[in-house]
Formats: sequence, C-alpha cells, structure tokens
Amino acid sequence: RQDAERKAEEEKEAAILMQVEERRKEDEARAAEEEVERLKREEEVRVQHENERQVEKDKEEELVAKMEQIERENAERLKREKEEADQFKQAEEERKEHGARAARLKQEEEETARQDAERKAEEEKEAAILMQ
Repeated sequence: RQDAERKAEEEKEAAILMQVEERRKEDEARAAEEEVERLKREEEVRVQHENERQVEKDKEEELVAKMEQIERENAERLKREKEEADQFKQAEEERKEHGARAARLKQEEEETARQDAERKAEEEKEAAILMQ
C-alpha cells in the first residue's frame, strides 16, 4: 500500500513537474514571440522615422531647388531690366543728339537765309545805285 501511495505520489509529482515544464516552455515561447513582435515594432518605427527623415530631406532639397530657380530668374530679370534701361538710356542720348543736330541745322539754315537776305538786299541796293 505504501508503495502504491509512494508511486501515486511520485506520479503526481511527475505530472506536476511536467506541467511546470510545459508552462515554462509556453512562457519561453510566448516571451520569444513577444520579443519578435517588439523587434518588428522597433524596426517599423525605425523605418518610419527613416522615411520621415527622407521626406523632410526631399522637401528641403525641393525648397532649395525652388529658391535657386527663383534666384536665377531674378538674376535674369535684373539683367534684362538693366539691358532695357541701357537701351533706353542709349535711345535717349541718340534722341538728344538728334535734337541737337536738328537745332544746329536749323540755326545754320536760318544763318544761311539771313546771309542770303543780306546779300540780296546788298545786291538790290547796288542795283538801285547803278540804276540812278
């Protein structure tokens, strides 16, 4: 009877030990799964942060490119405006020179006409004297 009780007790202890061992294995498996999930989440977060950094970097590069384009366009516009101002200034100078030339020619024509009138008056005076 004692042997049977001892055997029953040993079987009971063996069953308990097997249950403990089974729980330990389940706990280890669950801990391993949780570790895998944690590592996956960490990797997802790392990839997300990396993607966000790349998006920010791309945005910054795009803004820099836009700013450079605007600077080039402004430089071209300023160059065009300077060329136009220079052309306007040159045309204004030419207009002034033309006006001055025209005024000189008019003055010369008036002087010539005055001299012609004086000469004609002198000739008429001489003709009148000769007629007397």
